[in-house]
Amino acid sequence: MDVAPATAELPSTATDDIRTSWERSWMSGVRPDLSLERLDAVEVDTGSRLLRAALPVLERVADALSETSYFTVLADNAARIVHRGRISHRTSDVLDHTGVVLGRQFTEDSTGTNAIAAPFELRRGVAVRGGEHFAQSLRVYSCYGYPIINPVTRRLEGVLDLAGRAGEENPLFGPFLRQAVEDIERALLADSRDAGRRLLHAFDSATSRREDRALLALGADGEVVVANRTAMDHLDADDHSRLRELADRARAGSGGREVRFGTARGLDLQLTVDIADGHGNALISFAPVYTRRRSTIAAPVAAVDPVDRELARCRAHRLATVVVGEPGTGRSHTARLLAGPDDAVVTLGCADVERVGRVAWLERVRAAAAAESLVVVEDFDLLDDHLLRAVGERIANGAWIALTGPPMAQLGAEHRYLAFRCLGRIELSPLRDRRSEIPALARRMLAEATGGSARFTPPTLARLAELDWPGNLQELAHVVRTVAGRRSAGDILVSDLPPEYRSAPEVARMSPWERSEHDAILAALERNHGNKVAAARDLGISRGTLYNRIRTLRIKA
Repeated sequence: MDVAPATAELPSTATDDIRTSWERSWMSGVRPDLSLERLDAVEVDTGSRLLRAALPVLERVADALSETSYFTVLADNAARIVHRGRISHRTSDVLDHTGVVLGRQFTEDSTGTNAIAAPFELRRGVAVRGGEHFAQSLRVYSCYGYPIINPVTRRLEGVLDLAGRAGEENPLFGPFLRQAVEDIERALLADSRDAGRRLLHAFDSATSRREDRALLALGADGEVVVANRTAMDHLDADDHSRLRELADRARAGSGGREVRFGTARGLDLQLTVDIADGHGNALISFAPVYTRRRSTIAAPVAAVDPVDRELARCRAHRLATVVVGEPGTGRSHTARLLAGPDDAVVTLGCADVERVGRVAWLERVRAAAAAESLVVVEDFDLLDDHLLRAVGERIANGAWIALTGPPMAQLGAEHRYLAFRCLGRIELSPLRDRRSEIPALARRMLAEATGGSARFTPPTLARLAELDWPGNLQELAHVVRTVAGRRSAGDILVSDLPPEYRSAPEVARMSPWERSEHDAILAALERNHGNKVAAARDLGISRGTLYNRIRTLRIKA
């Protein structure tokens, strides 16, 4: 899309930040003459943490600005206006007329360049003077915008905008605004400390009431603040992410107070989730349980792993089976598990066809099938049309064949047809979709490598569970073997991991819903070769919504 019209109206004195912001606004479909009245306005939460911290500061700022035309506009962490400062009725009418109303979102893809949208996008202070505003209705203002960063979580809490009539700019207003933002950030820090003290008090009170119950306190940021000994004995580090999800659902009102919870140690617990205060702190308690789940008796059929269930079915009836998944998910190992203890297994790689010749390769398939062995055909997506038909005929004639290859979505039409001729199908999930299993897998791999003389500390297991593992089980096994080679006994810390595995990616801190949205957007962008307009159409959402989600989820696109 041509971006030249985007900057045609810009003053020549505009900075590079303003110029590139205009270009982003134009590319997202916003036009300077569009009315801001087309945008929805949501109800403002007047009791939010941001407003509690900011209101006393904004009152002091209003006193200092009383002899000027300037006033403040406060936006939250979604760039929605939540406060318009101390303004006169006349100024209020002007703001309403120009579209600066409470609850309206001011992002680049909705309102273009302004002193809320640009700092929200860039995460730094920006001055936007008169004609530098993208929307024509906002060019009557000159503004200074600065992001508010939570000192505890380091997340964006909002943007403070100092606005006034165009032409009345003052270079001192920039430092004045930064000082006001620092005061708000200090108030947020004090509020967080007060919330922590209240959480500890609630924890102590709950402990004194029920000494026989396990108790664990989660802060608003999802971190475990304190836990009693009983909770520590029953819950492992790999349970903490699921506890955070339970607390998030309870805060949103979408999760029950009484929750059934299966731990990584095989325990079945009945948790009670209480939101301790209006700051998002949560208390989780449960009665100790000392019986483990029995998968063969007590657990319902739905609790059995679907891969194990399909393996058992295909093994019992000697069915032709296709095993698909990303590289490193254990496709070949899973295929060989189809054979019983007395069954012979013959493995043939499709990459070897050119080396041994088609005729000789097919003869090996025929001979193994005639001997009633399990024939594992690895990387069947490499087979040409002639070999596809030949293998398909063997399957139709009852040969016991297991095909391994990439996910079904990556197969061509002919290879997909061969896969569907198999009566058994096993799809192996990537390790990033099985985070809760990673700690147990890592412990088992380490025990095999060290004979049980070394152990991962809980923080190390938590870090391993946060990583994406594009190489899946093979990559995890490689890292565990590498660590075991360096430290064969004692505790293995996060610092003992290879350097590239010591810090967690941003996506790992997302909720399951956010991760699925993140992955869906990445897949749409890949299908459409990075074209955001086509990706938005593919996903069935507007371009503005896609740009907003890309920014919110920190997708590099």
